Amino acid sequence: MANCNDTICTGDYDEDGNPIGGTDDSSSTSCDSSGCPTTNHGATCKPWQLSKSKDNCFIDDVVEENLAIGGADINVFRLLGVHEQGRLVDLTENGSAISGGDVAGYPKEQAFTTYTTEWRSTQKGDGVTTSAYIGYDFGEIKLDNNRVRYSVDTSIKHNVASVKIKQGANAVNRATRVRVERSSDKVKWYGASIITLPNDDCWNTILFKNTVPMRYWRLRPIAFNGGASDPWAVQAIELFDYDLTSIDDIQDKLWHENRDRDYSDQSIELKASYDLLDVQSDMARFGIELPSQTFYLTVSFNAAVQKLGRPLVIGDIIEMPSEVQYTPSLEPIKKYMEVTDVAWSTEGYTPGWQPLLQRIIVAPMLATQETADIFGGLEGYADGTGFFEQFDGSTGMDDGQHPVFQDYSDVSQTIEETATDVNHTPERGRDPSDITQFSDAQLEAAELQQRGASDGLKNIGMKPRQLYVEDGLPPNGLPFTEGDEMPTTPSDGDFHRLTYLGIDESIPARLFRYSVAKGRWVFMESDKRASYDQTKPILQEFLGSSTRTPADDIAK
Repeated sequence: MANCNDTICTGDYDEDGNPIGGTDDSSSTSCDSSGCPTTNHGATCKPWQLSKSKDNCFIDDVVEENLAIGGADINVFRLLGVHEQGRLVDLTENGSAISGGDVAGYPKEQAFTTYTTEWRSTQKGDGVTTSAYIGYDFGEIKLDNNRVRYSVDTSIKHNVASVKIKQGANAVNRATRVRVERSSDKVKWYGASIITLPNDDCWNTILFKNTVPMRYWRLRPIAFNGGASDPWAVQAIELFDYDLTSIDDIQDKLWHENRDRDYSDQSIELKASYDLLDVQSDMARFGIELPSQTFYLTVSFNAAVQKLGRPLVIGDIIEMPSEVQYTPSLEPIKKYMEVTDVAWSTEGYTPGWQPLLQRIIVAPMLATQETADIFGGLEGYADGTGFFEQFDGSTGMDDGQHPVFQDYSDVSQTIEETATDVNHTPERGRDPSDITQFSDAQLEAAELQQRGASDGLKNIGMKPRQLYVEDGLPPNGLPFTEGDEMPTTPSDGDFHRLTYLGIDESIPARLFRYSVAKGRWVFMESDKRASYDQTKPILQEFLGSSTRTPADDIAK
């Protein structure tokens, strides 16, 4: 049994269970006495080479050696990815815990409190990987008195990208691999990631790829240590919307753009070949035009992986020393380019059609938000051509693992979740939730003070009745009952929200108030928000059309 007393707790892990450390941007080059790089002629094939044939590996080494001897120097500033996002602040506060079942005395709420208590699943053994889970419902948007604020579905949604978990003290009660899942309705669950949990009872922080903000999140085991009589035990869980710098994350899922990038401030030297461009300014009708500054570089795939730790990717920054220019005072002006596309070079194949060389397309690097990390660090000035002044100093049920499917799935789901978020789709009119409805006694008191404010109070206090405003909820945050049947023993002034779920869900809810004086329920208002919610996209297109004539302007 491993525990904190005899196990070193490393703290932070990636989704595969590997401890997270610093990024090594350094590189080493083996050289002979003449200063030329040395290569191993086909003795062993590299793990990333497409063919394990030693003949192909020998050809690869020879091609790499030719570039190393005669190629031009390029300095690569590695793209580290979207920089650190979010905060390590626990999101579990105003919602409620959810689970697949609790053992008596070990309720699910104890998994989201201090780690001196514990949650245990009712499932044991193989049943843990079948139906056990622990998670959190972030709940609905509510008023200060805990009453729901809106009549339509307006839940709180968070994008969980980090989990901090402390499992049970006994190894037989621990899961070693779990699925992180999300849902908007607690029925259909989407996989966010599959993560590996350390087999100990330490506080472990697991970071994984961000996906889509949703209301429900849970952890479901897929590998469990225990036997037929052992439940899954969790002492504490915290959920965070936090990402480390990662090249896998996509910041803007609509345009697939990563604007807030981190770059290595230390360059790595590679060798490349390319054709020179004869740059000449042209006078055109609308002024001076510069020809295309696009370069096509050819680099060894094997050498790039060895030195960078990965192939060149779109977004990497390349400095080209052979393209340096000079000012009249002989000060060097460096040339910085941004990788815009990567493909295999048609001139770099073996006779068996194994690709060896990559074609890297680069364009002038501009001073934008994407490259602010490089320009800020070099403290220089860039013009529209990408020239840079020399300076004076020194990151449903798919598993969320597929690099293409998961990205596109995230895009559509993000758009859907954003479209149903009341904070992003305000209705027409005013939000009546916080509007005070004054009583007759309050209006009479204002008139007695002779301040002439009674009309103003009446105008403020009147419940607005216009499209998308009436929501079938009592004013002033007052409590109410809800259901398809009226209460049998109401009191004077009680509110009841009559629904028609058992008859026809398309019928909007109606708000009634019981009057003892009249001996019946008095109709107050209908839920206009819910009635228009299903057809809102069509109505909004009609009501917000720029070519539509306003109804008030139409002659009666």
